[in-house]
Amino acid sequence: MTALGESLRLLRSRGFHPVAARAPRRVFVGSLPCAKGPVPVKLTVEDWNFLEYPQISLVERPAFLPALMPHVDVLGHLCYFAPGAVTLDRYDPATAVAQCLDQATVMLDRIVANPEYRIDDIQSEFPAHWEYGQLSLPWTVFLGDIQPQATTAKYFIMRKGERKHALVSCDPDEAHRLARSLGAAVTASRYRCWLFQTAVPPRVPAQMPRTVKELFVWVRSWDCTLYAGIQKALGEKDYLQQTYAAFAVKTPVGWIGFGFDLDQIRRLGYANSPKRYRNYLHNAGGVQHLFRMALREAGSRFVHSRNLSYQDLYNKRVTVVGCGAIGSFVAAALVRLGGGTGKLGRLKLIDPDDLGPENLGRHVLGYPALMQTKAGALRDELLRQFPHSAIEAHACSVFDHAQLFAAELIVDATGEESVSEYLNGLRLQRGTLTPLLHVWIRGNGESVQALWADAEGGACYRCLLVPDASYHRKERFPLLKTDPLQRTDGCRAYTPYAVSAPMQAAALAADMVCGWLQGDPSPRFRTRSQENADVYRVKNQNLTRMDGCPACARP
Repeated sequence: MTALGESLRLLRSRGFHPVAARAPRRVFVGSLPCAKGPVPVKLTVEDWNFLEYPQISLVERPAFLPALMPHVDVLGHLCYFAPGAVTLDRYDPATAVAQCLDQATVMLDRIVANPEYRIDDIQSEFPAHWEYGQLSLPWTVFLGDIQPQATTAKYFIMRKGERKHALVSCDPDEAHRLARSLGAAVTASRYRCWLFQTAVPPRVPAQMPRTVKELFVWVRSWDCTLYAGIQKALGEKDYLQQTYAAFAVKTPVGWIGFGFDLDQIRRLGYANSPKRYRNYLHNAGGVQHLFRMALREAGSRFVHSRNLSYQDLYNKRVTVVGCGAIGSFVAAALVRLGGGTGKLGRLKLIDPDDLGPENLGRHVLGYPALMQTKAGALRDELLRQFPHSAIEAHACSVFDHAQLFAAELIVDATGEESVSEYLNGLRLQRGTLTPLLHVWIRGNGESVQALWADAEGGACYRCLLVPDASYHRKERFPLLKTDPLQRTDGCRAYTPYAVSAPMQAAALAADMVCGWLQGDPSPRFRTRSQENADVYRVKNQNLTRMDGCPACARP
């Protein structure tokens, strides 16, 4: 209570006084002492733990503040701290409130004093300013994978219960796949959206356009070619078959969408004379209000490439051998890296076994997949999450798969030395250019290791052992200081480890795949250990071939 009292005294000292509000909310009104003059604001504090910043809103807009400002929405709410940028001290609320008021004052002063700052900030976040530059909420529309040369796309409506979503897509199959993944019914509407692209960033206006006539003036000042394209579309008959016209523009800072309703009597009367309707929009019809769309890209190209600064697995064929603990997490990572996307892309899963109860504790799948084939159940789950990916399941031995090396990458996630050695031998025997990434768990999960082997001439999987008749499988790089704990389950022996181990192994493999996508998977032999693991330190490095290796030694 003392801390709250200090906050109230701080606010009074700054000229703020409380106004009526519903508890636990507290609302105060006062002014920010900006350089050009006071700015009346309302301060609302709902959370004195400051998990959410106090809300500061403009009560009035003084003449020295521009109509369109960055970090200020149409309701006058100020975004003075980026979410998570500053941690306010819950034990010192007076100082916390003072920080917020001071930051809001600094932000408004900067907007007024530096027009370039205002313009640059608005332009870099233009889609957000565009969508919320109106009192009504924007119409949320998903965008599929829009083809570069497409000029229009269809609207699809997806319904699940009471919820309804709109999708703009050039591909009906894409719409149906997405709807299936959402458990929704999909219908193609008779409406179309006109598509445009521009290399010119949106021009920042003094105020966002609100009517058709204001839109035309703004677009013309922004990009004359874009303006001409919109005018051309309005001179064709197609749009008059709809009750509204909608447009989506891809800009260097993202997509923006807008539209307007059509006068029903005139659109029918001008059905064969669309240019007359266009002329009407430039004159009396130009007072028609715009609606803005919140366009959200949902196509596979956007989803899988958004977080990367390099090419993803688009159009690449990738095979995962082994869909157990390691392989299930590896496959989940690869599909998120774009595995199976593109016309040529395929993510192939190979494993002959069924998923048993003993697998569930460290597998990405759970009880719904029990006693199904690991490859098939994993494919179905990944397709449920990522319906646009092409994923194949092969419930057979990898050595019975004739097209094993018809890929750009193979990941050996079996964790079985005998299988890994055989795959290594096949790679060398066939002289394939396809790289083979081996990944495995050591001990009881204390460490994970991976080796990237390809035709570049480095070490193969068998090069990890020293040819020595005196020792059985002598390690070239000893890691474990003690033998791992082994358990038996009936006639089956297994090595216990927590679910974190296959996650770590998959993360290691994914990091090496990302390196490969950027041009170099080095270091090609890697080891990661838990911080408290009782193991020897093994350096991450590019290995040379082992002298006398029975697999790859030159004759």
